Amino acid sequence: MSPKRYPTPADMEACLLHPAQILETKAGPLEYARRGQGPPLLAVHGGPGGCDQGLGLGEFFRVNGFQIIAPSRPGYLGTPLDTGRTPEEQADALAALLDALNLETVPVLAASAGGPSSYLLAARHPERVSCLLEIDAVCLQYQPDVSPLEEKLYLSKAGLWLMGFLMEHFPESMVKSFLKSESTLDRHELAVRARDILQDDRKFAFLRFLMATMSDRMAERQAGVHNDLAQMAAITQLDLAPISCPTLILHGTADKDVPPRHAEYARSAIAPSELHWIDGGDHVGFWTAPAAEHTQDYALAWLQARMPA
Repeated sequence: MSPKRYPTPADMEACLLHPAQILETKAGPLEYARRGQGPPLLAVHGGPGGCDQGLGLGEFFRVNGFQIIAPSRPGYLGTPLDTGRTPEEQADALAALLDALNLETVPVLAASAGGPSSYLLAARHPERVSCLLEIDAVCLQYQPDVSPLEEKLYLSKAGLWLMGFLMEHFPESMVKSFLKSESTLDRHELAVRARDILQDDRKFAFLRFLMATMSDRMAERQAGVHNDLAQMAAITQLDLAPISCPTLILHGTADKDVPPRHAEYARSAIAPSELHWIDGGDHVGFWTAPAAEHTQDYALAWLQARMPA
C-alpha cells in the first residue's frame, strides 16, 4: 500500500481556484466542480459553503486516489435555491446530479449542514449510495448556539467579510475566536489548540481555506445560509432508519456547533453504522484536532475497504 499523502497549503488554495460548471438536471440547474482522478466521491459541503468548500472537504481523499465531485447545494454560488429548498428536495437534486453525470452508485462524504441532504440521499435513493461518511453532520433540529456578537460575525455578510479580514491580518485572534464558537474546550485547551493550528502549516491552511469558503463571494452564498438555518430549525429528527449502506459517523467530542447527540442519534438509527469519536475535536476536528491525521487515516482505510475490488 502506498504511503498516505496529506493536502499541502497549495492543494487547499487550488480548491478555491478550481473551475465549476452548471448542469441542467431533472431537479433544475446545479453547479458542481470535479477534481482528481480515480473512483468518484461525492462531497457535500456545509454552510456557508459551496462547491469550492466541498472540494476542500474531500481534498485528503483526492490526494489519496479519489476523484471529488462537489456540488453547490441550492442557494449557494451557482445553484439557485429553487433547485431544492428542503432536505428532501436537496437529496433528490443530488440524485439528479448523479443521473446527469451518468454515475449509478457512489460513496458520499458530507459535513455539518451537508448532513440532512446526504443522509436523505441514502435514505430516499439507496441504490445511488455505496457508503456514507458523515463528519460532524446535522441530523436533529439545529439552531446555532451563538452569542449576539458571534451571530453578527458568523451569520451576516459584513461579519463574514470581517472574519476573512481578521484571519488574514490577525490570525491568532481569529483562530481563538473561531475555536471558541465551535468547541466546548476550556480557555487553556483553546489556547493550546490555537497554538497547535498556527504552528502546523497544513491545519492552518485548511482553516484559512474554510474561512474563504464562508466569507468570499458571500452575496452568492447568503440565500443558502438563510435557507439552511430555516430548514434545519424545522427538523425534529431525520428518519435515518431506511439507510442500508455502510455508514461511518465521525464526530468531535468537543463540538459545540453540532453537538455529539447528533452522532449518537445517527448511530442508533442506522443499523449498518459505526461511530468514531474524534477525541477533543471541535466542529472541524477532522482536519485540525490533535488526532486529525489518525482520524483521516481511519476514514480513508474504512472507505478503501468498501470500494469494489
